[in-house]
Amino acid sequence: MKKQNDPESHVCRKKMPHMETEMHVTLHPVLAMHGYAMDFSQAPGKATYRFHVQSGEIEIHHHSYDGIAGLWCLPPQSGDEAVKVLHSGDEAEITFDSRVHDAEPDFIEIANHHFGKRAEFTYSKVKESA
Repeated sequence: MKKQNDPESHVCRKKMPHMETEMHVTLHPVLAMHGYAMDFSQAPGKATYRFHVQSGEIEIHHHSYDGIAGLWCLPPQSGDEAVKVLHSGDEAEITFDSRVHDAEPDFIEIANHHFGKRAEFTYSKVKESA
């Protein structure tokens, strides 16, 4: 979950009753040039996660692959929102419907929304279906 080149960014695990392990993530400011985002891609299918932002703001990007451009730049083929922003204090349950388009799975990334301050949040998987 943490970027390999980022020794300071960290993820902590805590077991919650009736849910999977709760993960605590700290993302660096965007100007740090590393550790400001994490790959949140998953296998094709639906999965619901509970997010709670303790400080800062996070952006959740969900894109489908465009085989012509060779990039993950299309809105999700599932109809999910391409970008969601969660602010400090927000709690949300978000369902991702990840699919395969042009032979590549969707790409989901969570990034810090701010250039100059850290973002801290927790998440846990609530439900998964094929």
